[in-house]
Amino acid sequence: MVRRPAPADWPDYSCAVSNQSLPAGSPAAPLISVLIVTAGRPTELDACLASLQAQEAPPAHEVMVLGVGDPTIGPVVRARYPQATIGFIERVHPGAARNALIERARGELLLFLDDDVTASPTLLARTAELARLHPDVAVFGGPNLTPPASTRFQRVQGAVLSSIVASGPIRRRYGRHPATVADERWFTLCNLAVRRSAMLPFAVDLVCAEENAVLAAMSRSGSRMLYDPGLVAYHERRSTWRSFAAQMLKYGRGRGQLLARDPRTLRPAYLAPSALLVALVLVPLVGATVTQWAFGLPLLYLGAVVASGWKVARTVRPKGDWVLASALVLTVHGYYGWGVITGLLGPRSRRKTMAATWVTLDDSPPQTAAAVRPSTDAGART
Repeated sequence: MVRRPAPADWPDYSCAVSNQSLPAGSPAAPLISVLIVTAGRPTELDACLASLQAQEAPPAHEVMVLGVGDPTIGPVVRARYPQATIGFIERVHPGAARNALIERARGELLLFLDDDVTASPTLLARTAELARLHPDVAVFGGPNLTPPASTRFQRVQGAVLSSIVASGPIRRRYGRHPATVADERWFTLCNLAVRRSAMLPFAVDLVCAEENAVLAAMSRSGSRMLYDPGLVAYHERRSTWRSFAAQMLKYGRGRGQLLARDPRTLRPAYLAPSALLVALVLVPLVGATVTQWAFGLPLLYLGAVVASGWKVARTVRPKGDWVLASALVLTVHGYYGWGVITGLLGPRSRRKTMAATWVTLDDSPPQTAAAVRPSTDAGART
C-alpha cells in the first residue's frame, strides 16, 4: 500500500491569496465563493475549473479548492486560477471538508460544485441575478444534466435517473423543470448556492446526503428555496455498471444514516425501494399460502420496470436500449434500497474531524482550521 503523505510532507504549492482577512459583505469581498472538494480526479477538476474560466459576464467571485487526502491538486488549480485558495485535509467525510471551506469563504453566496461538474457558461451570472431578484430566498439550485459528449451508457443512465419510476420525487435534480419554490428533494450539492448568512454546518458523520440534512434544518427554520432550470451544471455520470451500483448504494446509505439521526426527514418515497426489496424477498417465503401474491407482485413490478425502461429508452438520442434502461432501473431500486437499510441499521461513522491546511504565498507557517462539527442545536450558524 502506498502511504499518503502526512500534512507536514505535503509539497509547498504557493498560491496567491489576497484580502484573506476581509469579512463577507465588505466592498472588496467577492459576491460568490465557489467551493470545490476534490479527491484524486485531476482531469475532472481541470475541466471544472476551465468551465468557471469560461463564464459569461461573471460577478466578482473567488474559487476555493480543498483536496481530501490528495496533495497533488496545487498545479492543476494554479494553472487555471492563480488567485485561488487551495487547501488540503486528511481523509474525512464530505461534510467536514465543506465545513472547512465555509469557514474560510468570504462571499455572500456559497456555490458548492463537485469536482466532476462542468458549469454552464451563465451559471455564476444567473446565480447572482436570482440572488438580487429574490433577496428573501436563501437557497438556489438547478438541474445536473448529463454532459453532451457522454457515452451511450452514461446517457441512458442520466435518463433513468431523471425518470419518476427510478428516482421518484428526486428526479427533478436530473432534468429541467419549471422554476418554482422548492425543498431539499430538488437539490444536490454538485450544484447548489446558499446565502452565507443562512448557512448551517454540515454533519461530519454522513457518507453523503449531508446537504439534505442541512436543507431540511434550514427549511424548518423558515429559509426559502428556489429551483431554477437556468442554473445548469453538467455532472459526469458513472462510466461502468459497477461504479453506478456503488454510487446508488452510497446514496442509499447516506439517506438511511440521515433518517436514523433525524426521522423528521422521512418521506415514504425514500423507503419505497427498501420496502420493495424486502417484499420481493418475503413473497416466495409465503408463497405456499398466498400463491397469487407470490407470482403476482414480482410480475407486476417487472412489468412496471420494463415499461419504464421502454419509455426512458425512447428519450435517448440516438434511440437507447430498453434492456439497459430496465437493468439500470433495477440497479437503482436494489442498491439504493439496500443502502438505506444498511444506513438505518449500521453503526455510526467514527471518522475523526481533521484540520485543513491552507497554502498561502508568504513564508508563514500553514494555517489550519478545524472542520466545523455539527451543533446539537439545529439552528446554530457557521
